Amino acid sequence: MNYKHILVAVDLTNPSEIVMGKATALARETNAKLSLIYVSSHHLKVSAPGGIPWLASHDIEDTDPDEKEQEHYQTDLNALAEQLDYPVENRLVLMGELDVELTTAIHQLEADLLVCGHHHDLWSRLISSIRKIANAVDTDLLIVYL
Repeated sequence: MNYKHILVAVDLTNPSEIVMGKATALARETNAKLSLIYVSSHHLKVSAPGGIPWLASHDIEDTDPDEKEQEHYQTDLNALAEQLDYPVENRLVLMGELDVELTTAIHQLEADLLVCGHHHDLWSRLISSIRKIANAVDTDLLIVYL
C-alpha cells in the first residue's frame, strides 16, 4: 500500500513509542505525512440513574477541559514527537469520545491509515476501544499489539 497521510493515536505512555516506531517506518517507506493524536476522554461524565455506575445510560456530557491539563497533554505529545527522526505534520490533543474524535480527525486530515496500539492485559480485554474504533473509522487500520 502507498499511504499518503498516517495518523497515529497515542496514549502518552512508553508503549506509544512502539506504535510511533512502526508508523514512522511505514511513513518513511511510503514517503507519507505523519500526524500524532491524543484523545482525552477524562472530561466526559456518564449519567447514571440513581448514581449507580453500572446502570449508566449513554447520556454523555462534555465538561470544560482544564486548560492546564490540555497544555500538559500537548507538552507530552510534543516530547514524543521530538523523539522521532521523521517530520510530524500535526500534533493534536483533543477532548471527547475516542472513536468520534479519531473519525473527525481522519476526515479533516484526509488520513488514509490510522495506527493505534492494543495492550494485552486484563483491562484491555474487558474494555478495549479497538472494536469501537474499528467499527467507526472508514480508513485502513493498523493495530500494533503491545
